[in-house]
Amino acid sequence: MSTYDLVIIGGGPAGYIPAIRAAQFGRRVAVVEEEDLGGTCLNRGCIPTKTLVASTSLLRHAASAKRYGLEGELSFSWDKLARRKDLVVKRLRKGIEAHFSNLGIDIIREHGTIKGPNEVLAGNTLLRTFSILLSPGSLPIQPGPFALDGVQTSRDVLAWDSLPESLIIVGGGVIGCEFASIFSSLGVKISIVEMLPSILPGIDEDVTQVVFKSLQRSGVKILTGNPVEGIEVEENRITATLSDSTEISAERLLVSIGRKPKLEGLGLFDTGIEFTSSGIVTDDKQMTNIPGVYAAGDATGKWQLAHAGAAQGLTAVEHLFGKGERTVNPDMMPGCIFTNPEIAIVGPPQEEWERRGISVKTRISKYIANGKAVSMNETGGFIKVIARESDDTVVGIQIVGADASSLVGEAVIAVNLGVSASSLGLMIHPHPTLTELFMEAGEAFGEGAIHG
Repeated sequence: MSTYDLVIIGGGPAGYIPAIRAAQFGRRVAVVEEEDLGGTCLNRGCIPTKTLVASTSLLRHAASAKRYGLEGELSFSWDKLARRKDLVVKRLRKGIEAHFSNLGIDIIREHGTIKGPNEVLAGNTLLRTFSILLSPGSLPIQPGPFALDGVQTSRDVLAWDSLPESLIIVGGGVIGCEFASIFSSLGVKISIVEMLPSILPGIDEDVTQVVFKSLQRSGVKILTGNPVEGIEVEENRITATLSDSTEISAERLLVSIGRKPKLEGLGLFDTGIEFTSSGIVTDDKQMTNIPGVYAAGDATGKWQLAHAGAAQGLTAVEHLFGKGERTVNPDMMPGCIFTNPEIAIVGPPQEEWERRGISVKTRISKYIANGKAVSMNETGGFIKVIARESDDTVVGIQIVGADASSLVGEAVIAVNLGVSASSLGLMIHPHPTLTELFMEAGEAFGEGAIHG
């Protein structure tokens, strides 16, 4: 029987990252993972989709070559795009495995079940441990009419060996809109069906409208406020019937209406670990109601973000073996959506602050007034800075536009340090760069933005 300082069930970002930190603390660590190290994010989510985004972004720019004073065009092969996607995933996964080997972290490729506060069953092997971290991840939701052969999830889509002529995407959230951006760029006819009044719920309406219009310009048909009531699968054709009896047909259908914590077979009930339908219950240090047993990532039901899961896992490990000062503040959690254009946010949106009864003020800086954006032919979008009315402190920033996922780094610093909105306008930003958008928005809190 092997004995460890920490056994982690799940090898996604909420598992492998805290495993590395625990090993850096000099602890003996094992990660029990029945699939590939890296979890959904690396193997079936974030990384493969962003690899496709990089390819389709280049293809879109090439289609606009004349606007850049260039001639010529690019074509694509789905086989080659898929091969590159797989190579990128494999390279990153091998890097994690090599890092594990160098740190002496054991990888046990079995299904993990917690048997008690100090025991984990990995396949048929019982592991003794002083502490446990549960990070099993999540699974796509396929309720009711979607539990049919022929209805596909994001995992299925990323394994396609050919592209369909047409695709229905049920769910206009992050996953659905990202796939719509990718596949519409590759010539697939896309229809998004979203039961809520607008796509990308949780993002301010003025931000989502930029992406909504961009998707429509790409030929994507978007139907909101009209849920799917039934699905009929035929050979090479699938038909969705909406609540108003409208029928939409396509070659394939992707359901992307959310994910649920992967809790079955984990041993929670038998060991008395508290959980709800939303996920495993933890305190602010990620500890469950069983001392020494922690949980992180999608399984806690708080965020479905790789970096959030990693932060939760690091919080747990540092509570166990370090100074224990780290916590995860939900009001400072960033997020990125890789549509065209990109969206990036940090902090609750304007609408959420208003729901809380906290008065906020906002200012916007538009890409079209930024020299670098104009030179890039990327004039759609804006940065919105949200500040508390009472003291001018920046409490949220939302970005929609080119390179938003890179620009959000400055937003993260501003929100985490609690800088004043007007002080953004006093910080000298280099010209010509997109970062000047922050300075312009900050100036708008004072005498006014120079470029409007």
